[in-house]
Amino acid sequence: MTNKLITLDTVYNSNIGSMEKIINCTLPVRYPHKFFQEVTSGSKDGNVYFSKLAYFNDVAVGTVKAKLIHNQKGGVLPQGVYIEVIAVLENYRQKGIGRELLAYIERECKSHFQHEILVHISVDNNNALQWYEKNGFQNDGIILKNYYQYSNAQISSDAYILKKYIP
Repeated sequence: MTNKLITLDTVYNSNIGSMEKIINCTLPVRYPHKFFQEVTSGSKDGNVYFSKLAYFNDVAVGTVKAKLIHNQKGGVLPQGVYIEVIAVLENYRQKGIGRELLAYIERECKSHFQHEILVHISVDNNNALQWYEKNGFQNDGIILKNYYQYSNAQISSDAYILKKYIP
């Protein structure tokens, strides 16, 4: 019998507080409660969301939220998957939890016939930039000025767009 240390579970109304707590403990941005409620409301807002909670030995320690990108060219098919957030509590990093969450998004990308995953990363978040690049994302070097609305002036509000092609 295999005892898998890392498991993923769907985000429900009953565990959405864990998702909110993990994100608010790990990121410098405070998201409104609506940001979290979107994942349990289905497609009522016209978006298709992908979200999971990651558990390490049955303790919620990570989460992901992503969505299909609407086609801006008027086409019917979406243009890829956008990762809104991947967060893992600091004491549980380097254990493969983020990679499991990313693998889930890659599976969803394929199952929805998409071939590109995108994410925005602060230009001064070197750890995240290295992690995404190590996991196959490409940084084209284009900077989005004032992308983030931080209240902390010590953190850059500029962001890179990273992309990963999914065959």
